[in-house]
Amino acid sequence: MASSGADNRGMNLAAIFAVLAVTSVAAPPADPQLDAFKTWLDRAHPGYGCDQGPARFENKTVASAYPGLEFYYVLTYARGIRPPFENAITLVAEVNDRGGVRPLRDLAAFRAGLIKASSAKNAKLAAAAVMSLASCVERRWSYAPEAFVAKKKNGGWVCSYEHGSHMYVSQVAFDKRGSLCAISSGAPPVP
Repeated sequence: MASSGADNRGMNLAAIFAVLAVTSVAAPPADPQLDAFKTWLDRAHPGYGCDQGPARFENKTVASAYPGLEFYYVLTYARGIRPPFENAITLVAEVNDRGGVRPLRDLAAFRAGLIKASSAKNAKLAAAAVMSLASCVERRWSYAPEAFVAKKKNGGWVCSYEHGSHMYVSQVAFDKRGSLCAISSGAPPVP
């Protein structure tokens, strides 16, 4: 039985479309904010080295406490010895949709875009997000909001997180307006 050329062309086109469909599904979507972060890192920290990243900081608590903001990071593991990179870096930055990069280096940077601590629940959520960002995705501690203890102080909130012992406590404080006013990390040393 002979097949016509039109049948073969139809089968070839179907095969091409199937390959294109699989290729388009398998290809990761472009992330212009990640590209902006990489460009900024190369310019601000030439020759940097890291163990993890540059990558998007993906955390549901952070997304809830910083609505509409996107964070990216690079991480060098704490080893107790000199890192194998000449210019080792650990850093988290907010990258906006126009490619602007704002590294989280001080209290004002952590405060920008953070929800107000208007209740114990919001204070614990905000505290968990701040500690997650401040620790730059270190997975030794799970900063779940429910793991924080929130206490009223001077009209604001102080949220404490115990790192497995009462000797090691991190705290995040909010003033009476609900704004972040202090961060202190009391995590134990890296073993």
